[in-house]
Amino acid sequence: MLFATVVLLDSWPQPSTSPEPVVFATDTQLCLRYCTAGEEIAVIHFPLVKKIQFGSPNDEALGGHPLIGLGLKHYQIHRIDNSPWLAELEQRNAIHPRHDKQRFLKDAIHYVFTFQDSTLECIVIEGQFWHPKVQVFTSEQKARDVWRELINDVGA
Repeated sequence: MLFATVVLLDSWPQPSTSPEPVVFATDTQLCLRYCTAGEEIAVIHFPLVKKIQFGSPNDEALGGHPLIGLGLKHYQIHRIDNSPWLAELEQRNAIHPRHDKQRFLKDAIHYVFTFQDSTLECIVIEGQFWHPKVQVFTSEQKARDVWRELINDVGA
């Protein structure tokens, strides 16, 4: 049995202590916007998402998260290797008549974003054609323009 590993993604724009995250999702895509520790605005688009969870725990209750003992930190972005959440999702899908465990898990990535008042967890597919697009803006107006365009494209 493999154990989960929490990997800090310090090259990604880390959330501020009051990030004001906004999430927009369809059944296949996820868009995220938040204020960074560098007083910028991050806009992230995951073009192929399998599952999302957004809400509790907040920063005061993060100690109750099952990954806290493995290195999950406040106001950070993490990748979870050997994710128990992904394993659970795969097991649930195993009832499908054409289920293939290797194919189901291929290129699946579990991310955790820890914010002040919430936590965002997502399982996305990243492969040859599916990469998250991470953009950082110093201008609130430019960030809003890109966000609106992204939401219009995703929601269209």
